[in-house]
Amino acid sequence: MRSLYFLSSWLLVPVALCAAPPFDHGPFDQVLQEYVDDQGLVRYAALAQDRAQLDAYVDSLGLYSPETHPDRFPTREHELAYWINAYNAFTLRGVIDAYPIATVMDAFVSSGFFNRQTFVAGGREMTLDHLENQIIRPTYQDPRIHFAVNCAALSCPQLENRVFTGSDLDARLERALTRFAQDPNHVRLQKNRLHLSKILDWYGEDFSVWFPTDRTNPENMPTIVNYLRPYLPPDLAAGLTEDVAIEYNDYDWALNEDKETGSPHPSEDSP
Repeated sequence: MRSLYFLSSWLLVPVALCAAPPFDHGPFDQVLQEYVDDQGLVRYAALAQDRAQLDAYVDSLGLYSPETHPDRFPTREHELAYWINAYNAFTLRGVIDAYPIATVMDAFVSSGFFNRQTFVAGGREMTLDHLENQIIRPTYQDPRIHFAVNCAALSCPQLENRVFTGSDLDARLERALTRFAQDPNHVRLQKNRLHLSKILDWYGEDFSVWFPTDRTNPENMPTIVNYLRPYLPPDLAAGLTEDVAIEYNDYDWALNEDKETGSPHPSEDSP
């Protein structure tokens, strides 16, 4: 029995040694901390001059994905965090490849930044449109992703200056939704008109799947107002009467740029 015990223990060693490590978002986290401020504005000029870390991270996205290396993504949350980070990293890469520009519409021929310019994830070429509309939306069916992916425009939800991770993804998405709903640039009530981000119009169908089946209560009806209601400031939510009209804002495609120039922000370890 003793020999069998040692034999079985020995056989387990290679399994532990060969276990794949989780995918590392650390390099992108450092990029976001250095070049994205607390309002989600990006110092593109500085990033374009010091792009090695972003390029290395994008290269790693090209080698690994949840599709090709599922062992590196232990949960569905880790998968979705990967795709959100990939979208945001690809967007930054596309902007600095074309920089200086005033809008992402200038970043690729014939305004093709989203539907013709390609990036690589797990060895597969894809556009940003494909990543969002063929992978993230249909696979994970979580409308909160619309407040996490960033298209490098001022009307986009804020780009966060930390990566998304599988371990805290749900809490981070809740915070992103709350921040969006409480930002008057995206949600504003004036008299009896509710002014909303155009994103809520473009992807309106996504927000109808998260309602209870019991719809005897009017607040359970699958409307964009009811989706936002729990996240709105109390005074705004109280003003949402039945006769409120919805108006969608024009979209500002100007680059979400912090025009500050100079070297990256100093790290906490800098003298």
